[in-house]
Amino acid sequence: MKWQVIPAIVLGLTALPAPAQASAPDVVAAVKRLQSQGAAVKIYQRTSAGWPEDPRVEALPTRECGRRDDAPVVTGLAKLGRGGVVAADVRRKVVTQECPLRFLKEDAAGGDRRAADQVKIASAVHRVRAAGGRLYVSGPAYGGGAGWRALGRASAGAALYGDQIIDPFDVDTLKFLVRTATINRAGPPLHDADNRRTGKTWAYRGTTTFAALFRASKPFRDMLGGRLDPQVGRISFMYGVHTDLSGRPVTVITVWRTDQALRMRGAKSATRYSWDVKAAVPAPAATVGAGRDPYGDDLLDALKLDALK
Repeated sequence: MKWQVIPAIVLGLTALPAPAQASAPDVVAAVKRLQSQGAAVKIYQRTSAGWPEDPRVEALPTRECGRRDDAPVVTGLAKLGRGGVVAADVRRKVVTQECPLRFLKEDAAGGDRRAADQVKIASAVHRVRAAGGRLYVSGPAYGGGAGWRALGRASAGAALYGDQIIDPFDVDTLKFLVRTATINRAGPPLHDADNRRTGKTWAYRGTTTFAALFRASKPFRDMLGGRLDPQVGRISFMYGVHTDLSGRPVTVITVWRTDQALRMRGAKSATRYSWDVKAAVPAPAATVGAGRDPYGDDLLDALKLDALK
């Protein structure tokens, strides 16, 4: 069974030389300051996943059908406040290649609910908004039709995370990553969510496990529904948190892979942030009914206990 190889170089482990700085910016203090200011941040995120190949795709000539290439792209805004993200409004688009999509449609026609949801997810841009402690969704996978639907009570981070496993606006998560980092030094130039160049950066990079992140990070526990399967907990991942010299996050990158018998063989996710944004994220003025939670609308859904049964 073939699966995508995730190259480690995405984390910049062969980093370019960067000018030395006397001391690291305090990213924890910077995020606390951004919380107190009620700062808004723009987000651009791209993720790729190592899924097993569908045997029906493998049987086709290479020139006729490429590999499955789910590439979720998330764009949007988040508002910070006491404790971290207090509101968010994001759009998520998934690109699925023609041949895998054809077979997903065949499976959906045969009654496979997971395949049917994947077809809907690939059919349109889906939106998720968190405001006032509630989650709102829009798009065919969440119930179809136009307008917003209410999905229930949830933390605002639920709108942002599920492809990216690190919440850089949660203080406990940041403290853990800074403490665990094996690289803590000036980093290479990077680009923010608006593709603007940040010439001077600082890099915190390291390797840890899903179990360690689960213990340290409430947002990660929330992503997994509060339960972590031991075989998932053993998975190691590499991370990079890169800031500007004031300590504001500019990029967060995670890379992991596993040889275990899991549906997803690994993933890499790169999130970029732009600051000095003025934006409000209100709850929708009206909803058209209750939304439903589709199978696999986030990559991390593949690692939840219910999905491993």
